[in-house]
Amino acid sequence: MENKKLLIAGIDPGITTAYAVLDIEGNLLHLNSSKQLDLNLLISEIINFGKVVSVGTDKAKVPSLVEAFATKLGAKIVNPQEDLKVDEKRKMTSNFDFNDEHQGDALASALFAYKEAKALLNKIDLFVNENKKQNISMRIKELVIIKKISIKNAVSIIEDKNEEEKIIEKVIVERKLNEGDFLKLYNKLKKYEAEIKLVKIHNSKLKNEITHLEKSQINLEKPKIYNRVPIDFREKRIRFLENLLNSKEKNMENLKSLIRKYNNILSNINDFFILKKLDTLGLNEFNFKNKILNVQRNDMLLVDDPNIASSRVIDLLKDKIFVIICKKQVTKKIENSMPFVFVTTKNLKIEEDKYFGFVEKKQFEMEKNKIDWVRKIVDDYKKEKEQLI
Repeated sequence: MENKKLLIAGIDPGITTAYAVLDIEGNLLHLNSSKQLDLNLLISEIINFGKVVSVGTDKAKVPSLVEAFATKLGAKIVNPQEDLKVDEKRKMTSNFDFNDEHQGDALASALFAYKEAKALLNKIDLFVNENKKQNISMRIKELVIIKKISIKNAVSIIEDKNEEEKIIEKVIVERKLNEGDFLKLYNKLKKYEAEIKLVKIHNSKLKNEITHLEKSQINLEKPKIYNRVPIDFREKRIRFLENLLNSKEKNMENLKSLIRKYNNILSNINDFFILKKLDTLGLNEFNFKNKILNVQRNDMLLVDDPNIASSRVIDLLKDKIFVIICKKQVTKKIENSMPFVFVTTKNLKIEEDKYFGFVEKKQFEMEKNKIDWVRKIVDDYKKEKEQLI
């Protein structure tokens, strides 16, 4: 998530529909208007720039296109209490260039949404800097804006997830699940189940209260106007709780799936080779990942693109690694220059985690037998002799 740029969009629907895209710092990324922009095309064009967390409109009553767009992308809608006046929009957009009034209105909508979020974004930046959370800054902003939760709760959700991933990594490295780690995962599941039960009960109570209030307001015009605020609040609260419930149920299912998956692998660990994953053989990638992987003698590597390589990394690995399984075909030039045997993933079924892969020994041995290992060893030996001479 962290890799996706967070966006604030502004939409001006009509016969000619226009949209504006800002990044989370308020910089204009793109403006466009067209008579062919339906909902699907609008979404397709905007998500090319990143993930939309907020969508603005210049109308007090949210247009149906804006509401449908926000619903599809899970973004927050920002609208003024009264329609933005022409003079206000001109003042907001005076420092920007645009082709028509539709683009101007879309840009004003996006700038209004950014202005509404600016104080909260500044507060998040201050918290991030004071607590050294720069690595999850964008994820915090996404959760706080879309889910409308506190900054501390957002951090807790993100870092709790990281703790679960660390347990899984520990299980893979040590090939066992100790009692303490099992209890942590089990307690997390039970916590989710308890929270879901409470949310369902609370949700049911709120629905009953709304039904009672609506019945009591029949033929009472003024009380209807007076009581609309608490009803709207409860409806919004119910929607929030339903979304929270769905999120927790999804997290629980993902956690159960992870436990089943790794229990199955661990129970048959003798049938698998463990592969340590690298994106490339570059120096920065190796230094970063090796803090976790701790590559040792006779390990096997799973590398996305071995054509990107550092001579320093090759020197570090040549006495430890003999086999590299690669996703991207290695060029002949690179293959001949390296003291490794390369096996492609083309005919291998590999289960992957963030840092590790698992391949069945039988399947790997079949692929290994297709390679002229002896020739590779002899060629490398000759090269070493030539270098010594």
